[in-house]
Amino acid sequence: MSALNLTLSTLDQTQQFGALLAGLLQPGDRLFLIGEIGAGKTTLARAIGAALQADPPLTSPTFVLMSEHLGTMPIWHGDAYRLPDGSDPLAHGLIDERQASGLTIMEWPNLLHWPTSGGGAAQITISLRSGATEEQRIAQVDWLDAVRFQRLRDALHAAGLELHDV
Repeated sequence: MSALNLTLSTLDQTQQFGALLAGLLQPGDRLFLIGEIGAGKTTLARAIGAALQADPPLTSPTFVLMSEHLGTMPIWHGDAYRLPDGSDPLAHGLIDERQASGLTIMEWPNLLHWPTSGGGAAQITISLRSGATEEQRIAQVDWLDAVRFQRLRDALHAAGLELHDV
């Protein structure tokens, strides 16, 4: 697995990161966003959705569990925060065959028991935590797809964002 840490000092940098990442995502991908309340999971999801022209724009799906959006590819945006730890995402309607045609973004995926086989889906995990200032976030990106990971790394470097090896 390829991994890096990224320092996002401002909201603009978080939005820039989301746009760069969105340009590398493909139908069938699962993007897992992990972090405490207020870590920036929904902010990053919104930035990715904006870059993919999500309609309607992404908002927090905490009370609906999963929302569907049209865009340059379909987007399913879920939030497992209100589910019991170890819940089955299939039983709660968070996985279905239509997701192979688009992107699934899941907040709080660590609360769910995900199937080990992804049906060919690439899994990208981004763990977010607060940084030294109120706006600053540290994002750890873990991605099994080495080719797309390197493309992301190159794009982040070209954009002048602060990278650190894990």
